[in-house]
Amino acid sequence: MKPAISVIVPIYNIEKYIRRALDSILAQTFSNFELLLIDDGSTDSCKEICDEYGNKHQHIRVFHKENGGLSSARNYGLERALGEYTIFFDPDDWVEPQCLEELYSIAEKTKADVVMCAIYYNDKYRQTYSSQRPSSTQARDVLKDLITGGIGCFTVNKLIRRMCYVKYNISYPFGIYGREDQYAICNLFKNDIKIAYTPRAYYHYVQYPHSLSRFYDEETLQMDIRTRDMFVELFADTEYKELVDREKTKSIISRAYLFGEHVYNSRQFQKRFGQYQSLFMKGQEPRYMTFLYYMAFHGYYRLSKKLFNIGFQTKQACKKGFKCLHILKNK
Repeated sequence: MKPAISVIVPIYNIEKYIRRALDSILAQTFSNFELLLIDDGSTDSCKEICDEYGNKHQHIRVFHKENGGLSSARNYGLERALGEYTIFFDPDDWVEPQCLEELYSIAEKTKADVVMCAIYYNDKYRQTYSSQRPSSTQARDVLKDLITGGIGCFTVNKLIRRMCYVKYNISYPFGIYGREDQYAICNLFKNDIKIAYTPRAYYHYVQYPHSLSRFYDEETLQMDIRTRDMFVELFADTEYKELVDREKTKSIISRAYLFGEHVYNSRQFQKRFGQYQSLFMKGQEPRYMTFLYYMAFHGYYRLSKKLFNIGFQTKQACKKGFKCLHILKNK
C-alpha cells in the first residue's frame, strides 16, 4: 500500500542537528507516511547517521547522491516519492508530534491540494508564533500574499498533493540560491488549486545567526538580479508582473544594505542604489527603517548601518534579558 504522505528531508553537512529533526519526525502520531532522506553528498557523518536510521525503520528510505545543491536534492526526492501528499522538512528544525496527522486530516476533510499551517520561529532566546494566515484561501490572493511577504514561501509548513507537481510541471530551480522555495511555491499558486489553512503551529523553524554577510559580494548582487529577472519572467503573463519587479528590486537593495558594508562605502552605495529610494519611501517600512534607508540613499550608508547595528544589538540584549527574567520568575 502506498503511503499517504512522503516526508522529504534534503540533507547536507548538518550532523549537529539532524538527529533532533529525525527523532521529531519519527515521533509523529500519524503512521501512514514514508520518510525520504536525501543525502546530497555530505562530507561529515550525515551519511552514517542516515544509514543508521534507515536500517532501524522500514518506512525510511535513504538515498546518497553527488552534491548538487538544495534544488537538486528536492527534485530528486520528489521523483522518488510515493505518497499522495508531500512535505519537505529541513534537517536543522523540528516538528510537533501531531503535525502530519492534523495536516492530513484537514486535507482529507477539505479535499485540498495544499494545506498550510502556522509556524514557530525559534532562536537562542525565545519562541515566536507566526500565523502565516493568508488574506483568503483563494490561490490568487495567496499568491499576492507570497509576493509581498505577507506570508512566507516556506515548503515546510505546506502539505502539497504530489500530483500537483506533475500536473503543473513544478520543480525547484537552479541558480537562485536562497529563493528556490519561493519560486516553486509561487509557480504552484499561479494555478487553480484548492487551499486550506489552520492557525495551529506544528513546525519549529530555527533561526541561526546570519552568516550570509561573510559571503556577500558583487557576485551575490548579480545572482540577486538574475533571480529577480527569473521571477519577473515567471509572472510575465499575470497582473502581478510590476508588483513582482518592485518587490524583488526592494529585496535586492535590502540585502545589499544589510550585508554589503564591507563591499560599499557611503558614496558607492548612494551611486549604486540611490535611484531606487522611492521604493522605500511609501510608508510600507517601519519608520525607523525608512529613516535609515533615507540616510543610506543620500550618502550616509556607513553611519546608517552603525545606527542599525546598535538597534539590532539592543534588541538582542532585550531578548536575552527577558529570557533571564522569565527563568528567574519561574524558579
